[in-house]
Amino acid sequence: MFNRKSNQSDTDENGMPVDNNDMNDSVDQGQEDQNTITEQQARSVLPELTKPSVISEGFEFTGDVNFQGTLNVDGTLSGSVNVQNLLIGSSGKVNGSIKATTIQVRGSFTGDATCQDLTIGGQANVNAKINYSSLTIQRGAMIQGELTKS
Repeated sequence: MFNRKSNQSDTDENGMPVDNNDMNDSVDQGQEDQNTITEQQARSVLPELTKPSVISEGFEFTGDVNFQGTLNVDGTLSGSVNVQNLLIGSSGKVNGSIKATTIQVRGSFTGDATCQDLTIGGQANVNAKINYSSLTIQRGAMIQGELTKS
């Protein structure tokens, strides 16, 4: 875009030669620092960017879970669950009461739930009373109970 003269004519205020490549590197570094700050600010404002919590396969938990993030259940969970997002994996089992924004069931769920978005996978086994706003059911899912659109 611009015609450049040789590096010999690029000098600082004292008449010393200046390497423009070094200047470009420092400008790029400043932009990277600015992007890093923006990322850090976003992480502090948006807690959903945190890593999900996991109940691993083979792990059994009984009790209440309250969490403002994502919970992945591949083991067994019995009790009350209040989370932002719940994913019941193909080996996961949840027995109890769920309140979440989104629920994805690929494994087994028995109990009652309230959510905005409900997705029931093809291998899921659901025996529950669920209130939802949006529903997706894949072919092959086993469902007993009551699904109510709110």
